[in-house]
Amino acid sequence: MSSADSAAARSAPAPPPAPPRPPRGRTRTGPAAFAGPRFQAYLPPGASPISVRLGSIRGGNRPTTSSTRHAHQSIEALSDGGPAAGCGSFRARNGRRSGPCLDPGERYRVSTARTVARSTTRLLGGLLSAKVLDFVFYLILARRLGVEQFGRYTFAMSFTLLFSVIADFGVSTLIVRETSRAPRYTRALLGRGLVLKLGLALVTLLVTLGTSVATRSSPDVLALTAVFTVAMLLNSAALLFENLLKSGNRAGVAGMSVVAQSATALAVGVVLVFSRAGAMGGALAYLAAATVHLGVALVTSRDLWRAAAPDEAARDADSTAPPAPLLGYLALLREAAPLALSGVFIVVYFRIDSVLLHAIKGESAVGLYGGIYRFFEAFVLLSAAYRSVLFPIMARAADGPAEALGVLCRKSLRLHLMFTIGVAVFVTFRAREIIVLVLGPDYAPAAAGLAILIWALPGAFMADTMLHLLAAQRRQSVSARAVAITALFNVAINLTLIPYFSYLGASATTVASEALSFALMYMAFGRSVPRIGLFGVARAPLIAGGIAAATMVLLSPLDPGGAWGIALMGTFAMAAYILALVALGALGRQDAELVQEILPAALRASLRGERRT
Repeated sequence: MSSADSAAARSAPAPPPAPPRPPRGRTRTGPAAFAGPRFQAYLPPGASPISVRLGSIRGGNRPTTSSTRHAHQSIEALSDGGPAAGCGSFRARNGRRSGPCLDPGERYRVSTARTVARSTTRLLGGLLSAKVLDFVFYLILARRLGVEQFGRYTFAMSFTLLFSVIADFGVSTLIVRETSRAPRYTRALLGRGLVLKLGLALVTLLVTLGTSVATRSSPDVLALTAVFTVAMLLNSAALLFENLLKSGNRAGVAGMSVVAQSATALAVGVVLVFSRAGAMGGALAYLAAATVHLGVALVTSRDLWRAAAPDEAARDADSTAPPAPLLGYLALLREAAPLALSGVFIVVYFRIDSVLLHAIKGESAVGLYGGIYRFFEAFVLLSAAYRSVLFPIMARAADGPAEALGVLCRKSLRLHLMFTIGVAVFVTFRAREIIVLVLGPDYAPAAAGLAILIWALPGAFMADTMLHLLAAQRRQSVSARAVAITALFNVAINLTLIPYFSYLGASATTVASEALSFALMYMAFGRSVPRIGLFGVARAPLIAGGIAAATMVLLSPLDPGGAWGIALMGTFAMAAYILALVALGALGRQDAELVQEILPAALRASLRGERRT
């Protein structure tokens, strides 16, 4: 180096010092999300760079991408009680609540947690509206068809849904996982997914109808099975587009597609069932609703699958692409195969009980069990709504350190247990009144079965979350083994208990199966993400559930019976349960702030105005 060069080097300004790295395990609230100047163009105005070091996955270092940075920082916010974790609003290290005082870059980083909460709420709003419509349709069918015809309808639907896994083959979950990691590959992956689903649809139709003929089903059941199969295939295709909406933070629109489906089923079903079309009228209404579902999901997501917008493509230029083989059809099928196997075994232990009841005890037992099983399925859909919004974040967070998924797991289990234990305690004590009020006195013998079956909710909610956490880690083969063991257990216990206890045995088997499925996947997940702390999460809901049960027993002399009794005792039980959770420290001010955050803007502003006055 010449003397002139040396002088120039000495006179050049020194580079600015790197920002200090925040202490490990704390939320990073300093400068913003990306390391290095090349990421500056992708940040919102006013944002400044921050260095975040992400870990490795599956034993090797992965490149740090924009999607994993966003996911990791969002999950870090959860560790201090972010809304997606169900623990309240994000707080900076100085203790002040995030809000308008933050600069645009900081608001951009902390908004993901709120987005999860709001997206889940909007999707739940749509799903709950749809379930109300479905429930009305379900009541019309149960009352209009009678126990035996409704049993035939339930059997045909359950038989058809046994083959739903062939129609999907895990493709929907795989597509949403990979498009969440690399959005610019959405169009290519979606196109391949649709081609695969078309081929799978033909196979499903042949297998379903062939099996129905081989088992010598009656002509009525065969016709119902054919209609349900076509409807199931349309819903499977709609799921691809619906998942795109959820990944694009438009879960509310996805919820509206389900509302459109349910409204169509109710409108068409009322006309057909009251026209004495019988069980076939209900099946045709289901088919019409599935057609509307696909159409609405396809149209509302068209901007997401036509092509990526230029600014989005530029921002995602550094994203990790899907593994190159996943852009081929056979490779997609191989990657999806463990998910498909999981789906097969899940369908077995969700649906085989109705099939075995039909074979061993007849249509009346299936009708009674189908009545109470609808309650269970309605609650399980709430878990699916939460998980479907969170799964894209799981997929991105899986590229980071294990602690990120550990936070998601712990917070999700906390929410699941607080909700399901409260519901299970109340339904156990009021099962007969609920059955008589909703289904009528003909279904009263099924009350004991509902009191048992409702306790499958905690295991079902938690097992669903564990399965998708493992899928996010690309460890779907582990979950496939767990649900395979569960399915074998379910069939064996059902064959043992149903001949002696009918639908009561099927209910108890479902509870045991969900608990076993969760336990197996929880242990497998814990090997890569230690210190989740299940006992600490479950302690408060269990104690609060006992207090709520004692409250209902002590106040039972005040029970007026009927609908008023359900409402009154439900109010007492809910108040006791919530107060117990508050006293035990499971609920606090941050949870109240979270509820306020997900309210509509006008109502939120009104509440804040009242608080100031």
